[in-house]
Amino acid sequence: MTNYQMKKIRTLGKRYARATAMAHTEALNILAMQFGFAHWKALTDAVKEDWQPSDEALAQVEEFVREAGAKTDASNDASHFHEPEPENGELCGHQFQIGSSLGDVFVSGNGWDLLIPEAPFKAPIVEIDERYAETSPVKDPSFLAKLIELAQERSKRIRAQMAVDWPRRSTKADLDGVARHPLRGGEASTWYCHSCDAQIAGSQLAENYWHCPNCGTHPLNIHVEPFDDQLPGKPVQTPDTAQREKPEVRIVEPRLTLHLNEETVSTLIRCALLEDAASVNERLGAMRAEISLLDGEEVWITFDEMWPEDKEPTSALAVAKKLGLEVEQEVSFSTGPFAWSDLGHMTSDTADFTEALLKAYESRGVIKR
Repeated sequence: MTNYQMKKIRTLGKRYARATAMAHTEALNILAMQFGFAHWKALTDAVKEDWQPSDEALAQVEEFVREAGAKTDASNDASHFHEPEPENGELCGHQFQIGSSLGDVFVSGNGWDLLIPEAPFKAPIVEIDERYAETSPVKDPSFLAKLIELAQERSKRIRAQMAVDWPRRSTKADLDGVARHPLRGGEASTWYCHSCDAQIAGSQLAENYWHCPNCGTHPLNIHVEPFDDQLPGKPVQTPDTAQREKPEVRIVEPRLTLHLNEETVSTLIRCALLEDAASVNERLGAMRAEISLLDGEEVWITFDEMWPEDKEPTSALAVAKKLGLEVEQEVSFSTGPFAWSDLGHMTSDTADFTEALLKAYESRGVIKR
């Protein structure tokens, strides 16, 4: 084998190791298997016996490394992380589009969506339009498993691009477990999550691409010092088998939905009361009124003394009618927020009312700021 060919294979091994966050020796063994050898030593022994790869075999191994997300030539030595363009595809006769955003992978079909979080072990999230809840293909465990496998392959390529651009020590801790933060720098064997206060080993973070193994938060929440020195948190346990959690399936209503609950109805009725108000006192009465929705059929409005007892809330009644609701009104014995309640009936100008109120309190009471 020529020196050029051997050097190229070693370089491909180094780049494959970086993209997959594995040890260099392990990566070399995998490349040797691509050439048909049991391990790297078997390949080097064959080289001593004048074995050399064909151009076709070398090109196939180069493509194998490229598919893992690694750089394979000098033309892309610069940082090259980017979100791949969305692509169309078909699985078991069902059309879909696959893409990514901020490291997460999404797959969308007719009435369903799948999200693969960037964190390697977080659960995939499946959302099914409730209109297709019974017929959606993602209800089939076999289809969903194939879909998740397809999406995870894309997720691996994205993480490979991240590994290539991050410092080597960020995705492969040293023998002492020391890892380097990929974004803000700094090296340590123990790190702390400021989101859930977990204590995390550097090797755990390197394996999980700097997402907290406990709560899944992003790398910017991982720090070399605990949030509270007195309560540094408990170490995160590493599972025996590191794999993604089971998919979380949700039935959702993706359409814009108007929920005619108490909050919405109260907001509309109060807005109508303000429309009915002709003076400062009446506006205050509209703002202070208690509005309740009873059994989804009746609106109950409780006014205080700021609202005139004999005033009909015409606009509020019209709104209630459009909502198909009955209206009941009552007046409570609670007093208003200010003395001299008649002042607010004399004007609709809040500035004039405020001036009159200040003068009244200055002459007969106390103003505290």
